[in-house]
Amino acid sequence: MFSQLISAHIPTALRPGLQLANSWQFGQFHKKLLNAPQQQQDWLMRRIRGCRETGFGRDHGFAEIRTLEDFRRQVPVSEYAYFAPYIDAVAAGRTEALVPAHEKLQRFTITTGSSGTPKLNPVTNVWLKELKQAWAIWGMKYFADHPTHIGDKVLQMAGIWEMGKTSGGYSISMVSALLARVQNPLLRPFYAVPSDLNDIKDPEVRYYTALRLTITERIGWILLMNPGTLIRLAEIGDQYKEDLIRDLRDGTLSERFDIPRSLRALLARRTERPNALAAQQLEAIVNQTGRLLPRDYWNKPVISCWLGGTAGYQSRYLHEYFGDSPLRDMGLVSSEGRHTIPIEDTEPRGVPSLTSGFYEYVPVEEAGKPHPDVVEGHELIEGQDYYLLMTTSAGYYRFSIGDIVRCRGFVGKAPLLEFIQKGTRVGDLEGEKLTEHQIIEAAHDTAADLGIELGLFTAVARRLEHQHPRYDFLVEVDSLPDAGLAQRFLQLLDEKLEGKNFLWRARRREGVLANPNLIRLPSGRWEQYIAEEVERRGTGDFQYKHPGLVLDGSWVDQFTPVDIIPLKSN
Repeated sequence: MFSQLISAHIPTALRPGLQLANSWQFGQFHKKLLNAPQQQQDWLMRRIRGCRETGFGRDHGFAEIRTLEDFRRQVPVSEYAYFAPYIDAVAAGRTEALVPAHEKLQRFTITTGSSGTPKLNPVTNVWLKELKQAWAIWGMKYFADHPTHIGDKVLQMAGIWEMGKTSGGYSISMVSALLARVQNPLLRPFYAVPSDLNDIKDPEVRYYTALRLTITERIGWILLMNPGTLIRLAEIGDQYKEDLIRDLRDGTLSERFDIPRSLRALLARRTERPNALAAQQLEAIVNQTGRLLPRDYWNKPVISCWLGGTAGYQSRYLHEYFGDSPLRDMGLVSSEGRHTIPIEDTEPRGVPSLTSGFYEYVPVEEAGKPHPDVVEGHELIEGQDYYLLMTTSAGYYRFSIGDIVRCRGFVGKAPLLEFIQKGTRVGDLEGEKLTEHQIIEAAHDTAADLGIELGLFTAVARRLEHQHPRYDFLVEVDSLPDAGLAQRFLQLLDEKLEGKNFLWRARRREGVLANPNLIRLPSGRWEQYIAEEVERRGTGDFQYKHPGLVLDGSWVDQFTPVDIIPLKSN
C-alpha cells in the first residue's frame, strides 16, 4: 500500500485513552436511551419554561404548559412558513421573538433549499452547544470503533462560511462550515486540508487541489455527506492522474486549474517541495492497474457519508473506488441540527439525538389530516414509516421538515431510525403513489442485476396533451452506453417497480399510465446541471442531493438528449 510509506501513526498508547473516554461518554448516552421517553419530556419542559417570555412563547401560551398534552394542544404541527415571521424578526434584530433573554444569538445557518429559496435557521449559544454534544457522541464512537486509524489524517470539506448578512447584521453560514470552525482544537492538526480550500467554487478544481494536498498523506478518515461527492473526488484523481504525478514530481500546483493566487501562496509550503519518490509510486500504481484510485494510494480509510435515503444509494459503489473501507452512516443531519446518531458501521440507521431536541412522529397515513395522530419514539412500530417532527433550541416547535423515517428497531426505549426520503416526492399521475425511494431502489437493484454501475438517475412524472401520462427516466449515456443494454435496463426497471408498487403494476396494466421512456443524456450533463443548480441556489455543492423524482414535467425540457428509448410492449 502506497500510504504505508508515509508518516507513522500517533503513539498507540493514546488509543486506549480514546476508547475509555468513548466508553464513559457513550455509556452516559446509553443510559438516556434506556429511559428515552422521560429524557425527552424533561428536555421539552425545560425548553418550554425557558422560552415563556419569547414572542413565540407568549403567542402560544407557554406559561400554561405543564404536560406534553398541553404542549400538543397549544402548538400545532407546522412547516417552515409558520415560523418564518418569527425568524424574520430575529434576523432583523428582534431576537426576543424566538430567543430567550438569557441566551445569545450568534449567527444563522442556511438550508440548501430544494425549492430554490434558501431558509434561515437561528444559531444560539445553547443550540450550538447541544449540536456539538450530539456530534461529539457520534464522533467519539466513530473514532473509537476504528482504533487502528487513530492518528491518521482526516479528509473533510465543508460549505461556505460567509454567505452574507441578515437585515439585522447577523452573519450567515452553511452548517458544515460552522461545524468546521467550532471543532475541537485538539483535532485541527489532523485535518488534511485547510478551511480556505472550501472557498474554491468550482468543484473540479476544489477536488483536484484537495487530492494534490492529500494523496501522499496517511488518510484514515473521510467525512463527506454525499457519497456521490466521494465518487467524483476519486474520478477527478483518475482523470487528472498525469497532472497529479507531474505536480508531485516537480513540486507544483498545476496552472490549468483556476486557483486564487492568495490560496496558492497559502498552500505553497505544502506543494512546492518536489517528491520524486511519491510520483514514482503513483506511476507504478497506474502502470499496474491502468487507473489511479484511492483504493491503491490510501489504506482503507473509514468513510462517513449518507448510507440511507435516495442520496445514499451511491454508497454501494464506494468499494470500487476505495476498496474495503468501513462505512459509517452520517445520520440524519440538516441545517436545523443533528437528529440521529448512527452507532454502528454499514447500517443506515441511528438513534434520536436525545440531548439536542424533542422528537415526535406522524404515521405517513396520517399526513395531511387536520388533527393527525402523533406518537413518541417509544410508541413507533418497527418497519413502519413516519414523518419526523422536531422541537429544538433554535426556536422550532413541532416543526415538520418533510422527512420520512422508518423505525428499524430499538435501543432501550429509543427507536433506531432510517431516513427514507422527502415526503413530498411521491408520483401520483393516476393514483400510483410511486415514491422516490421506490424508484431509486428499483433503479439500483436493476443496475446490480445487470452488473453495471449506475450514476445519477432521475424520474420525471409527465402529463402531455392528448397522451396518457407517463414517467421518463433520465440517465447519462456513460451508465448505459449500448442501446440494447439500455432497453434491457428499462424493461427490468419496469418489472422491479411492479414488484415494489402494486399500484404501478395495476395502472400500467390498465393502460392509464403509458409505457415509460429512458432518456439518455450526454456525458457530463449531470455535472453541468449540478453546477447550474449550485449557482442558482447560492448554497454550495457539499450537501447537494440529486432528485430521484421530479414532479414538474417541464423540468425535462432543459435537457437535450442523446436519444430517447421507449419501453417495448410485450
